[in-house]
Amino acid sequence: MHRRSPRVLAPSWLRSLTLSSFAVGGLFVAAPAHAAETSEAPATIVDVSMQDGELTARIRWSAEPKDLPEEVEVLSYDGTEKPSAGERLTPKPGEESEVKLSGAVQEPWETGWAQRLVVREAKGRELASQPYDVSLACEDEKTCQLTATPGISASREVLHVSNGLQKTLATIEKELGEKEFDLVHEVARREPSLFGEALSYAQGKFKYGPAEGCQCTWQTSYARSNTSGTSLGAAHDLYARPLLQTRPANARLSTQGTSRITLTLNCTSLASILFQHVGIRQPGGLVKPVLMPQPVYSTCAGTCSGRFSHFGRITGLVTAQSTSPFPPPTLLNGTAMEQSKYHLGNSQSPLLNETRYAPADSGFDVMTTVSNVSSGSGYVQTSGEAFYAYNGNPAYWQPRGRAQGGYAIAVQGFAVCPGGGLNPMGRAWDTATTQGNQASLTQSIWDFLGL
Repeated sequence: MHRRSPRVLAPSWLRSLTLSSFAVGGLFVAAPAHAAETSEAPATIVDVSMQDGELTARIRWSAEPKDLPEEVEVLSYDGTEKPSAGERLTPKPGEESEVKLSGAVQEPWETGWAQRLVVREAKGRELASQPYDVSLACEDEKTCQLTATPGISASREVLHVSNGLQKTLATIEKELGEKEFDLVHEVARREPSLFGEALSYAQGKFKYGPAEGCQCTWQTSYARSNTSGTSLGAAHDLYARPLLQTRPANARLSTQGTSRITLTLNCTSLASILFQHVGIRQPGGLVKPVLMPQPVYSTCAGTCSGRFSHFGRITGLVTAQSTSPFPPPTLLNGTAMEQSKYHLGNSQSPLLNETRYAPADSGFDVMTTVSNVSSGSGYVQTSGEAFYAYNGNPAYWQPRGRAQGGYAIAVQGFAVCPGGGLNPMGRAWDTATTQGNQASLTQSIWDFLGL
């Protein structure tokens, strides 16, 4: 295993600071007002779903009007990277918008189940991007409807599976060994709610995988979770502050989150295949019959061996302001804390581990790479806390606390297949942030992947 030492990167809000900022022992301390002004993403896509048969996105806008253009475009791209739908809207500072993209998801069995949503300004600058996975949810074995959930990015030859389906497939492999099994029905027998996803997975596997012999394909799964109720996983923005100048109030906000990606080689041998018409419900209630494969496979050892390289980058920022009575000392009634860790595989020992506390505004931005390892999994864990207590006296500065976290993780698999039949390289990556550094996070992944 080859591992590069962690690198400390100056966040964009630090690089733009004047002489009022300084560094002490690797801890960057910035002028409070400037750090707070430049740390928020102009747009954050907080959720993607299908509602009434249409792709629906929730977008949170920066509270700073100067960060927002007068008008933005929300665009969807299908699995071939062709634009499929778009809407224009006017951002409202500090609010959330819900936008429906009519006709965005059409025939994913032809255009690809892994798609992408983008928010950009009129001049073309990208403000936010979110991959999403299209799948099926079925009323029974004959009728299904399209679904969409936030996903991660991967190269086109990589199949996307949910964490739940990945675990079920692993159970089938363990229980049945090299026995033949009907993929869709074996998944549904164990987890009936996964019947629709098994259909879309089987269609993608049959489309991209060779038909004969023991063959291996790349597939990726992911898991995002947090206690904030958003789809951002390990990324968050906790902002505790009074809403009224004349009313006493206090709040302590906290969150914990995890984001994991996994890239694996899946080796199977196709025994036989049946095709069955499945009715897929369209917007407006029309049911369209689609011929879907239901293959019978057996697990095989395969001739491919894989090794993996990993990239991890974690960023965080804490800012706080306390009431300043006269005479001093200042009462610490505005504080914040941010902690982030990056792990490889299932290891409990992090490769990156950073914690910052405010009242002293500070941040971190570190990265590391690891190469030639057997595990294709990496994950980020974060926790944050923001607190304020306000006595309701407008003569004093209003206290506040803010904790923000973001990340970028990527894995690249290299396969050696003497018999051929597999793209020798598979890639998967994931980013999420609320700090306005999305372009930087994405570029660092491109640099790692050599794209």
